[in-house]
Amino acid sequence: MILSVTLLGLLWGVVVARVPTLWRDPRQRAFWAVVVLLALIKTVVLLPHPAILPNLLGVLTAYFLLRFLSLLTGRGTQRWHLALTAAVLAALLVLAALTDDVTLTGDLSALTVAYWIVLEGFLGAVLVTTARMFWAVAPDAPAGLPRLGLRAIATGCALVALYAAIKTGLIVARGTGLAHIDFAEFKRYAMHLQGGGILIAVAGACVPAARRSRDIIGAYWSLLVLRPLWKAMRDAFPEVILFSPRRAVFELAGVDDVQLRLYRRVIEIRDGMLALRPYLPETPPHSPDPADAEAAAIVQALRRRADGLAAAEHPAAFAGVGPEMADEVAWLSRVSRAYRHGPVTAAARTPRPSGSAR
Repeated sequence: MILSVTLLGLLWGVVVARVPTLWRDPRQRAFWAVVVLLALIKTVVLLPHPAILPNLLGVLTAYFLLRFLSLLTGRGTQRWHLALTAAVLAALLVLAALTDDVTLTGDLSALTVAYWIVLEGFLGAVLVTTARMFWAVAPDAPAGLPRLGLRAIATGCALVALYAAIKTGLIVARGTGLAHIDFAEFKRYAMHLQGGGILIAVAGACVPAARRSRDIIGAYWSLLVLRPLWKAMRDAFPEVILFSPRRAVFELAGVDDVQLRLYRRVIEIRDGMLALRPYLPETPPHSPDPADAEAAAIVQALRRRADGLAAAEHPAAFAGVGPEMADEVAWLSRVSRAYRHGPVTAAARTPRPSGSAR
């Protein structure tokens, strides 16, 4: 029960977290469909449902997994995958209509055995293909978490394929009278193999997303930290704004979008500071912390400009920063914090940050 609840929570968490990726590319949409269907299957089995429903959802999951593999490798066609999936679904529906019961609780007729062979054979073949592909490409991935994530996907798919193979063998054995199998008891223990395999595979698939999410969160946090300083420059020099930001949650779909906005914010701050240079005081403020001194100089320059003082012919300069954008972000973040929280800022009644990070 704990494993089922953990898996269900993970699946729906991934579904919600990856909604923004639907606008990125077809691969992300195919992967999202796989996770959604897995989450639906695990939810449906906890509720009253037609016996065939989870099986049909499982076939659709396999189709989108095939689609995902096709988009990753450039092999296979959507038309072929769609035709194969349609044939499997049609076969299952026909077999289910011809037999009274497709569950494994009573005597298994030949049609019931055929139903499960078609279902588990299709699912097992797709899972084996997936496991082989991800295991084969894992050595080419960067060492560490990316490689571990790919191997986790392969291992999880292999475990679920093993579950399908064992279950199929037991169904055939019981259907032919070779052995009496209590499938209720089998499910009690074997579901750990299936659930554990899905858990490992989904966790492995989340590794790249986790790294990407860390970069996105870091960039977005920098946007928030830089906002007080950026707002001061924007209010003083509206012309430094390069273009209006896209106010859409879809910007969180990729780290590139957030990084672009972060770079733009740094450039706009620097353009504002360049325009503010002529108003810097001749004697720069002194502080043990260079970031506090820079923030105090900005406050004084803004005050001098607001008071209408003449611009200096030979303006002073702000502190120099290293050549990398990361150096600029780190330094301006320190200055922005000092600008917002420093006592000189409060005394000067400079604009307080408001609104969103956008």
